[in-house]
Amino acid sequence: MDVCEVLAARGGAARTGNMRAAGVSRTAIEHAVARGDVRRLGAGVLALPGADPGVVHAVRLGATLTCVTALARHGVHLLHRTRAPHLAVRGNFASHGRPTHGLRLHHLRSWRAPEAPLPVDAVPRALDVAGHCLKPREHLVAVDSALQQGLVRPDHVAGFVTTSRQRRAWLLAHMDGRAESVGETLARLDCVERDLAVHPQRFIPRVGRVDLVVGDRVVVEIDGRAFHDDPESFQRDRRRGRRVVRGGMPVLRFASTELTGHRPVHVG
Repeated sequence: MDVCEVLAARGGAARTGNMRAAGVSRTAIEHAVARGDVRRLGAGVLALPGADPGVVHAVRLGATLTCVTALARHGVHLLHRTRAPHLAVRGNFASHGRPTHGLRLHHLRSWRAPEAPLPVDAVPRALDVAGHCLKPREHLVAVDSALQQGLVRPDHVAGFVTTSRQRRAWLLAHMDGRAESVGETLARLDCVERDLAVHPQRFIPRVGRVDLVVGDRVVVEIDGRAFHDDPESFQRDRRRGRRVVRGGMPVLRFASTELTGHRPVHVG
């Protein structure tokens, strides 16, 4: 079997023993290393040049990428990104003498290796672990995004065991998979926290779907970067807005960056 193909399927790094178990011969490994196609990283670890550092760390430590690192790899939207790889390790993992500098380790009693060859936690597991690192609003953004993309179900959230019981109950009460952007989640939460009735993705005749209808009186639209970069979308949304106003409801527009920045504007 081709050494590089097997490594690529595992995220770019793997232990020699796992490569042999996958059917790669010792001779093939030696030839790939001699050609420079594969690097030896010590402790029986092989990696492709340019392999994801997070995956390399996970293989070296016998860990899995988790929390926000795994969520980002799965395409889940996050309010803020972090550079430090988040790794899940066994509860009795000892870091002494191991290359753990710059890593965020999650010591989990219920740690288990992923079913897939790639050392990355599935979305439900990563979302659960994220309860340790994310603030409530940040956590809700990730849960909404995963729900919207069909990466988790409500019963997965109800089954969280690492996230605190209080946080889990709060997420179940506030999550909504209809949110199509980070800004929509934050705007909806702002209104709900002010005891305002909110209807996400409401259909209005002759207008179409709008992001939020608040109290059946105001339409709230969240504009992303694409809205500002596309003149046609800008004009189309202006026409939609005029139709909504003629129907008797004012439209409040917010740029997504207004809601997600370090000094966010609050809706409601």
